[in-house]
Amino acid sequence: MSATRLFLFTTFSLRTPNQKPLSLIRPHVLAQRFNFSSLRFRRYSSSVAVDAVTGCDTDSANFPPHHPWPEWVTFVDRLKAKGYFEGENSSNDESINVYTDMNLVKDACLSFARDRYDVFKSLPVEDVQKVVEQGCPNLLRKAVNSAKRLRAYTRLDEGDVCSACNLRGSCDRAYVIVKESEGAARTVDIVRILLFYALDPLVISGGKKPAGREIIDVSVKKLFSELIKLSETAPDPFLPRPASKPASNPVQEKKQVKFAEDELLQNVEMKRGDWMCPK
Repeated sequence: MSATRLFLFTTFSLRTPNQKPLSLIRPHVLAQRFNFSSLRFRRYSSSVAVDAVTGCDTDSANFPPHHPWPEWVTFVDRLKAKGYFEGENSSNDESINVYTDMNLVKDACLSFARDRYDVFKSLPVEDVQKVVEQGCPNLLRKAVNSAKRLRAYTRLDEGDVCSACNLRGSCDRAYVIVKESEGAARTVDIVRILLFYALDPLVISGGKKPAGREIIDVSVKKLFSELIKLSETAPDPFLPRPASKPASNPVQEKKQVKFAEDELLQNVEMKRGDWMCPK
């Protein structure tokens, strides 16, 4: 028995004695009685998954990255191609959110910056200066220290910058001059600052930004473009990797000085008339 005949047989056999046959019911009444829309099947391509809520393709190649800066999107894609996201969970949701989620992209960006310490001096100084001359992007200690090192590198006056920064009232390092012991500016410093500006909620949402931000954003995007180009060059084999200075330990330093003094005294030949200074 065909499927159509079986369906008609079933509907006629299940109706009550007082119920009219389906063939005698008017079409619009029949449509109200049976919700035919629930029987419709939407045809989708088998190669692309579809989001049940938005109806949009969830294929990473077709899904919009939800970030207004193509320079930032290209930079992140370049990090993906170079393997900086290997080992991370590469689900569709995370591949979409990687352009806007600090937790997903931060480690990859900073790892790239540490690997390519050699490209920092090739970045345009004027754009580095514009990025940090109006203050720090936030009050996080690492961001503030990076911005201070970059200002020292571009020879900006820290007092002038802090006096114009709208965060100075809450910053415990306002007007503090960076010390040589805190290290020189490196690629990781500028990438950290660019990262915070790229993932600013006002940038992602398209909200109203404070005065002066347009100048900063232009330089941030230029620096991302420069990093993309420089990432394709081979690292300079003759440039030594900058050494990270360990935190000072006063007790250990005192022991080292005492050991050096004792070593020096043991190697000095004493002569008649010499005397030992107790200090």
